[in-house]
Amino acid sequence: MWRRVSAMLVSVATVLAASAATGAVIFSATASSPSGRPIWDLYPGDLLTIDIRVSSTGSPAVAGLGAAIFGYDDGMVDFVSGNAVASILHDVCIPGVGCFNGIDNQIGGASPLFEGTVASGPYVQIFNGVSLTSRSGTGAQDPGLDGVLGGGDAQFRVTFAMSGPGTTTFFIGTNAADPILGNAVVYAGGEVVDAINTSISLITPEPGTAVLMGLGFAALAATGRARS
Repeated sequence: MWRRVSAMLVSVATVLAASAATGAVIFSATASSPSGRPIWDLYPGDLLTIDIRVSSTGSPAVAGLGAAIFGYDDGMVDFVSGNAVASILHDVCIPGVGCFNGIDNQIGGASPLFEGTVASGPYVQIFNGVSLTSRSGTGAQDPGLDGVLGGGDAQFRVTFAMSGPGTTTFFIGTNAADPILGNAVVYAGGEVVDAINTSISLITPEPGTAVLMGLGFAALAATGRARS
């Protein structure tokens, strides 16, 4: 399904007349682990949860969007699961009623997020959608996965498991340089651009390094107690 939507993004850009876009679609993300350890000190077997929201300046209006998490080392992390909202960038949101006139997501919902691989590496598609009527919503009132309007909860939540030591970075947003994915923003005027992406970097230490670090911290603590 998402491959067909990617083709639709290209079609929308072809049909609409090109114009200069001055607005922006912006991705923001936070990462945490149920283990309570910081993301720069995770261990194999620890889980990493990435929470993502998308917003827009609202002008020019957005006609289509494809987005993913990409660029990470799948030898160091394993995709576990993911959830996504059904639509974003709604023109109207009414408390107690709901949101209207957004861009529908063809990813998620009844079809859970999945991990795929292209020539540039692994990816998890989080959004792919096209609207025949361009949307000018900023996303400020868009509900998150909790359904609360303007509550700020994640619209996309993806969980990975640490499987080995190393350092890696998750890039989040569009990737117009990879035509297979077709991830980009299509503005009302037909211009196809990248969003303002974000990224999450993390480190899983070597088992021996983790032990040495633990011994070092213990020694420092013991020294502090002796001096006191």
